[in-house]
Amino acid sequence: MKARMLALGGAFVVAAGFGQGVNASAASLPPNWHVHDCAASPCVLPHAPAAFFPYILGETPGQYLADPAMCPNATDKGLLPPGLEEGEPLRAGVCVTSTKVIQLRSIPEGDPAPEGWTLIPATVPGAVSVINGVTYRTYFQLTTR
Repeated sequence: MKARMLALGGAFVVAAGFGQGVNASAASLPPNWHVHDCAASPCVLPHAPAAFFPYILGETPGQYLADPAMCPNATDKGLLPPGLEEGEPLRAGVCVTSTKVIQLRSIPEGDPAPEGWTLIPATVPGAVSVINGVTYRTYFQLTTR
């Protein structure tokens, strides 16, 4: 768990180091990052589904795909070895576009909501995930870069 916290901290530093000129093409991604630019399955890493990002940003899917979110793999715990561990949030971290910082947290349904965070409605693609019988709900905070 300590190693994961260090990885997450490092991801925040890398995200903060990205200037206004974020380019979300897969070829320009830092190592161990992915881009949520996939609009149709199957998606193959480093490409991941656009999912709830257009909702969070208040954009149409077409608008969103012009500047998709890039995330360190540490944001999505299942992308880290050995994968999601018991007691961990499904997602906890930060993603960025050229103009926004998107903080994400997916926690078991019924757990207290993070204070000051917005719940993504269950009807939005990707907002609800069920892993090993546990239902996770996703919350976000959005800030301007």
